[in-house]
Amino acid sequence: MTASTSGERATLTDPTRRLMAAAHEIAPVLRRAADAAERDSRLTPEAGRALREAGLFRLGVPKRRGGEELAPADSLEVSAEVALACPSSAWVVMVSYVAQQIAASFGEQACQDLWGDGPDVPMCGVFGSVGVTSAPVEGGLLVTGSWAWASGSHQADWALLGVPMPEEPGAGSARGLALVPVSDLAIEKTWDMAGMRGTGSDTLIAEEVFVPYHRLRRFDDVVQGRGLPEEPLYRIPPGSMTVVSMGPLLGIARAVLQLTLETVGSGKPMAMSLHARLADSPSVQAALAEAATLIDSAHLHLRRSAEFIGTAAATGVTPTLVERARVRMDAGHASTCLRQAVQALLTVSGAGSFSLTKTIQRHWRDLETATRHPTLNTGLAREMYGRALAGDERPVSPMV
Repeated sequence: MTASTSGERATLTDPTRRLMAAAHEIAPVLRRAADAAERDSRLTPEAGRALREAGLFRLGVPKRRGGEELAPADSLEVSAEVALACPSSAWVVMVSYVAQQIAASFGEQACQDLWGDGPDVPMCGVFGSVGVTSAPVEGGLLVTGSWAWASGSHQADWALLGVPMPEEPGAGSARGLALVPVSDLAIEKTWDMAGMRGTGSDTLIAEEVFVPYHRLRRFDDVVQGRGLPEEPLYRIPPGSMTVVSMGPLLGIARAVLQLTLETVGSGKPMAMSLHARLADSPSVQAALAEAATLIDSAHLHLRRSAEFIGTAAATGVTPTLVERARVRMDAGHASTCLRQAVQALLTVSGAGSFSLTKTIQRHWRDLETATRHPTLNTGLAREMYGRALAGDERPVSPMV
């Protein structure tokens, strides 16, 4: 018994099909390494190497630098495919893509620093900069501080980090972003969560690390799209790019659906009932229909927004506040749909699915953890979208 979802019928570009095939090919490696990633709270070297060799750490790299320069809608499909085997691996791939999409806007000298020796350069990123200090020196800044929840930090070669940018004397500091080699940073093991354990989202630490000015940008310039390159991908603001964060979560729900269908198709009886098979139960049939439809609904909303932001960037159209807020709402709504779908599927599988030996419970923990990421806050998304629809232009978040 197999699942048919809208994602399998989506129109995909040739590069996307190739990358999804590459992800499928390394899936056995990622599955084998999943237990160790769970235990050690980071991907194994074998899994990281497989992702790199499959070209999955070049998704957001400019084509002129040998990368894939993948559109948001295509990135969504690729990370969902990776998540079928390992959600933590998919999250690390997605984070690298988003960091690369921003890094490519820093200018040619920064791009040369990152990709001068080739495109297979994994990245991590943390926008927040609480407690981080920076001091001006000749040619750049000396940065000191720490950045928690740096997903993929153990695989990354470069980090995109939030830093204060000193203004004119007496004017304070502006929020900025810095590109820093991970080799210049220390990694403190702080990641010990119920879900997404394999992402290795530990804390990066800098002690007076020098960052040249060509690897620094004001955050407002990135958000407002000032001084961006010609390629459409790199003109999309960070707020809209949050929709691609949902790719791994979409893959998780599809994986749970597939595992549940296999259980139902195995002929397993329904406990405490007269149904000889789960498949004979009307309540099971209804739950499968509901879950599959919720997953499809999530995909359709995500695909709509991902295609919209890609088209807007390619045509040079600036989306309205309502349109940008709708992108955030689509992501928030999709996360709710996926949680509801997986809850229904877990009920079908029964209490046995929560055995620590079962993959399905790991997927559940991963989904429940990842959907609580700040960029996927459903309540905040509703506030953004409702406020915009009501004509209230007061800002509620810089990431719209």
